[in-house]
Amino acid sequence: MTRDNSTPVNWNRELNMSEPEESVLVQMASYFLDMGWIDEDTEKHFDSLVEKICEPAPWDYSIDPQGMQ
Repeated sequence: MTRDNSTPVNWNRELNMSEPEESVLVQMASYFLDMGWIDEDTEKHFDSLVEKICEPAPWDYSIDPQGMQ
């Protein structure tokens, strides 16, 4: 089977982070929301990212079994 190369591929990346790391991301997003985003061409992506990190769903979280010791 051949792939139609005219259709772009969308790559997704998943990151695991601790609550303190997530807190830093929220602080960074808050800073840029207050100061204004730096690139109009990527503003829709910034807005999407802010929504993901500032309004997470309960199923976005998992327990780190090593932290339960």
